[in-house]
Amino acid sequence: MNEFQQERKEWAKYQRTLEKQLLPIFRKALKKSIDPAITYANVFGVNFDPTNIINRNVWQSTYLNIFDLIGMKSAKKEFYRQRTMEGMENKASAIDFLVDVWSGKLRDFATNYAFFISDKLNETTVKILNQSLSEAYELGLDKDDQLRLFELDVNKKMKLRSLTMSRTESTTISNLGKDIGARGWIEQQGGQGYKVWLGRNDARERPSHLDENDRIIEIDDLFNLDGELCQRPGDLSLSLNEKINCRCTASYMSINRYNGLKKRNRIIDGKIVN
Repeated sequence: MNEFQQERKEWAKYQRTLEKQLLPIFRKALKKSIDPAITYANVFGVNFDPTNIINRNVWQSTYLNIFDLIGMKSAKKEFYRQRTMEGMENKASAIDFLVDVWSGKLRDFATNYAFFISDKLNETTVKILNQSLSEAYELGLDKDDQLRLFELDVNKKMKLRSLTMSRTESTTISNLGKDIGARGWIEQQGGQGYKVWLGRNDARERPSHLDENDRIIEIDDLFNLDGELCQRPGDLSLSLNEKINCRCTASYMSINRYNGLKKRNRIIDGKIVN
């Protein structure tokens, strides 16, 4: 097993751990967002528009918490991994200073990301609530049965949604942290770096991600997923079609490792040869 195959394996295990960490956080946030609608239904029945009743203010604090939890952990993990890959485990590195810089970057990104995504999340919440409300109301049951059916249906849908959000956002946020940590190391080695798209190579992988798999480019260049350009897997620039449930990562390297791969003929036509 070469270093990239090993990284794929380690990343898969790490991501599963992150998904488990995020799952209760998203379940709690989604519950907070729909609680006012549940309360309203208990008082007035299920024939109402939830648009202005849901709690729209849960996402800012939720994402700041997640970025602090996962983004920083991933940045540190990648910085130390880079150092080990280059055989410099014992080299003193200015990581304390970098952590302060990374914290600021992650907080700025979290604030912007939460602002960007809050409306989309709230729109989806309203859509789900409307579906569940309509289904409960149109059956013509008595009020108590309508309410019971509504709560069962919406809670089931939110449970599934929390699973999707946990996987999707663990990829987005951990890959951002990984990018930040890798750049921290590469800047200390002179600043020139490269990155490789690493997919899972299984039947669940999107064709566009498989096409980009093992492609190596300069660290500031963009990957191309069937015409969509991005810095890394889970990038904010990607459409939902390329982002939801993505499990990919990027592997980073300094010019030193890149040159070593070139000398060993491990890079052919812009792709890593495993």
